[in-house]
Amino acid sequence: MDQLVLDLTPAPLPAFDNFVAERNREVITALTAPEAERFIYLWGESGSGKTHLLQAWIAHAERLGRAAIYLDAQHESLPDFAREASFIAVDHVDDLAPDDQIMLFSFYNSLKEGGDGRLLMAGRQPPMALSVRDDLRTRLGWGLVFEVKALSDDDKLAALRTHAATRQLSIPDDVFRYLLTHWRRDLTSLIAMIDMLDRYSLALRLPITVPLVKNVLQTATHES
Repeated sequence: MDQLVLDLTPAPLPAFDNFVAERNREVITALTAPEAERFIYLWGESGSGKTHLLQAWIAHAERLGRAAIYLDAQHESLPDFAREASFIAVDHVDDLAPDDQIMLFSFYNSLKEGGDGRLLMAGRQPPMALSVRDDLRTRLGWGLVFEVKALSDDDKLAALRTHAATRQLSIPDDVFRYLLTHWRRDLTSLIAMIDMLDRYSLALRLPITVPLVKNVLQTATHES
């Protein structure tokens, strides 16, 4: 079983068509409209899907032939060369270091003066509640601001059922509910786990049940 964990295929890349948008259709519309607002800020609790949306937006821009870059302020400094892109996504603005706050302010001004570039940003709080420079806080609130609403457990259950059905998998609801309480709660991780369970069940010739899930989670936790 340990070897099967090491052989897992990666989860699907973030895209708008694999984002469950039941409570966030307005956000998707704003991000994909041809004449969209050039400066957008997304906020919401951890696990609500902000990172997925930023990365899907970058992939969408690249398909349109635009130079695009995704930056995660939680794990990297903002590089000056990023201003060469016309679509810039900056994640976790709550975690911007002082120098990076200045850099993001500079990105905003460069794009605004350039005329057609776009800037998408995300954080856990609305702009006026962020602990950042006053001038940057003001800029963050100048464009469109959306709260990304987290999926309810019922929404997640419905999405997991749909995903299982598309793969022609027979999975009882108690498996889905067990995953919701014992595994990561974001939908991307939950769907990836369903795919993992499918591979295990085929390899071991066992149905997907809660006991099998317990074994898989124990192994996955040990390997991580």
